[in-house]
Amino acid sequence: MPSVQIIDTGIIDDRDCAFPGAIQLPNGELLCSYSVGNGPEVGGGTDFARSTNGGKSWAVEGTILPHDEENKIGNFLKLSSANEGKIIIAYGSDISTDLEVQFGNRNSKPLFCTSTDNGKTWSPPNRIPMGVDCPLEVSCKMVVTSSGRFLAPAATLPDKEHLGEKVLVALSDDEGKNWQEPAVVFQDPKCKSAFFEQKITEIEPGKLLAIAWTASFGDYVDQENHFSLSTDDGSTWSPAKSTGIKAQTMSAIPLGNDRLLLLYNRRYGNQGIVMSLVNFSEDGPWKIVHEEMMYDTNSFNQRSKDVTFGIDEFDDFAFGYPTAIPLQDGNIFATFWCKEEGNFVIRWTKLKVDWS
Repeated sequence: MPSVQIIDTGIIDDRDCAFPGAIQLPNGELLCSYSVGNGPEVGGGTDFARSTNGGKSWAVEGTILPHDEENKIGNFLKLSSANEGKIIIAYGSDISTDLEVQFGNRNSKPLFCTSTDNGKTWSPPNRIPMGVDCPLEVSCKMVVTSSGRFLAPAATLPDKEHLGEKVLVALSDDEGKNWQEPAVVFQDPKCKSAFFEQKITEIEPGKLLAIAWTASFGDYVDQENHFSLSTDDGSTWSPAKSTGIKAQTMSAIPLGNDRLLLLYNRRYGNQGIVMSLVNFSEDGPWKIVHEEMMYDTNSFNQRSKDVTFGIDEFDDFAFGYPTAIPLQDGNIFATFWCKEEGNFVIRWTKLKVDWS
């Protein structure tokens, strides 16, 4: 029977951190970036840590982009790599650190930094033109396809009634020096669904899968997650279809053929971060063949009857942003943030998939 085994788990950093993104370098070392300060509210800059022993221990090495205290602007950047690991990219956004302002109203714009010396030094931040004048939610790393194309995804947050109206992706074919006009990944032509926390992965050369946490406009109540496909390296995208899975943030790790490992947040019923093995279908929904908890909060949640606006529940979140990368040894390395003993930490978990 298909299964996912948790091999080991541990903590990378415990300084009120959130939104990690890990990569493995060609020499086998692991790097992980994450925001530091105020947990998922983001009140500081982005630091990074390195592991030379497969994730068992970590050393904080420094800051990729510091908090702009004078202008009260923080940031959170996630790692990816290009050109066979010669370029490391830290992509995300800056964001106002006025924590009194609700989600969607805090000004935020995409940016990225790069390193060409395995993370020892980092470039100043580079802006990405997205063609819209509103705050943007950046929740996916920079995607680098097998052709070398860079994709920078972001969701638009134009106003309180239209948060997540579109998911856009800017495209660059010269390693981020120039950017094409963004393509639309998600947009509901009936204006009923909003799309958040987008994740994009290449499932085969030139073929990309995008997944988004989907909610209803206005009240922002969760729907089933939706997905979209591109068969031309991200230039155009198919209409959104349901995965058949009701979740929030969802990441996909291709396992070959029509098989995916999914990691996603479940904040209803038995809460935690779920890992599922699914048979992927281009028409949807997807068939779950194995499901269990990767991180169990040992708590049960049922929406309060007096909650009519989904965003009101954001302050109660105690875990999130599960993503993962395949390792050189064939295992899977996952990272996420969670609240443990009153503090926000970055946790890693190593997984072994058996699906013979």
